[in-house]
Amino acid sequence: MRARSWIPLVLLLLAWSYFARPVYDFAWVAAGRLRDMAGARIGSPTLRPSREAEVGRSLAQGEEIAGYLRGLRRAAPDALTVAGAPEAAREQLRRSLRYPPPGFDTPSTEAVVETLVGEDEFATYRELKVPVLPGVYATGMYLRPKTADPAQKLPLVISAHGRGGMPSETADGKLPGLRKSRRDLAWDALKHGYAVWLPVYVHYNQDGSDFRDRLTARAWQAGTSLPAIEIAKTVKVLDALLKRPDIDAGRVAMMGHSYGGFYTLYTTALDPRIRVAVVAAYFNDREAVLDGSEPTGFLDWRFPDSLTLWRDPSVAALVAPRPLLIEAGNQDQLFPIAGARKVAPEVERVYERLGVADRFEFREFVARHDFDGEAAMNFIDRHLKPSPRGARE
Repeated sequence: MRARSWIPLVLLLLAWSYFARPVYDFAWVAAGRLRDMAGARIGSPTLRPSREAEVGRSLAQGEEIAGYLRGLRRAAPDALTVAGAPEAAREQLRRSLRYPPPGFDTPSTEAVVETLVGEDEFATYRELKVPVLPGVYATGMYLRPKTADPAQKLPLVISAHGRGGMPSETADGKLPGLRKSRRDLAWDALKHGYAVWLPVYVHYNQDGSDFRDRLTARAWQAGTSLPAIEIAKTVKVLDALLKRPDIDAGRVAMMGHSYGGFYTLYTTALDPRIRVAVVAAYFNDREAVLDGSEPTGFLDWRFPDSLTLWRDPSVAALVAPRPLLIEAGNQDQLFPIAGARKVAPEVERVYERLGVADRFEFREFVARHDFDGEAAMNFIDRHLKPSPRGARE
């Protein structure tokens, strides 16, 4: 009987030891802090530098590292060097972008899903869903001029829109459709008799916030990059579109505005099936743009070697000798015209060295962060020479 009287006490002590563990842990940590404080007050003054001196040492080392990195940028090969060994450079670009992403080369058993959305006086609209990676699809709109003969093989323009701002709704809650505008990358292409692919890129949440940075970090952690995934989507769409009987596989152009300009430049550099490229409101002195938006602006453009090997002129050198038009608004508020003027001559020298100077054009026009579709299509026309039968009168 006497032994049993100790059982409640033992259970109480066990319960107390379990629930009091955080109290014991806190007391242990507090005692350690007091011990550290005492040691700091009575320890040797030899290794007790002032805060100002310690911060000074840190800043000095930071400046040393910054200078070293600037030297690496200056030592990077120029666009002419890249153009001199295009296949080796193209392979290096793939490594820098971590392209292609894992799963890209695995054949998909899924079919392309095509949905007729409708038609109007301008075009027939079809939405396509193309399998790209496990669980990842490229979606967008395939447009064909209403006046074109259904049996005619049309040249194709990939029209890559930029991020801009969140698209504004019309009074009925829908997004505005095709419209004649400097910013519209489909209107002029249809008018000139081209089929058009309008890709969808990742930019926004439903509430309008940009979540590219989150995806960028997750892609790096998984061994690839967000640009690699988005470029892979365009490449897989090309695989599908160029099998269509209504597309002329030998006449493909890509043009893009802002972020679309980035994707146009890099996708064309990697995929020779794109015969002509127009890059608007993107091409610039990328070092100045990224340094001016530090620490995290345009995070997805900060992939390995992006400011050593892959300044914009070096990527453009991998487009050569294919025709390339650079458009830049002389009042661009995001990418100042001075930067474009500084680096465009590097690309011009590449085309001159290859004996195809007439295939490169750097065009300034009076605008801000804009796109001139008519000028873009005139350039594409000169180099793809589409049949006039598909053009609108």
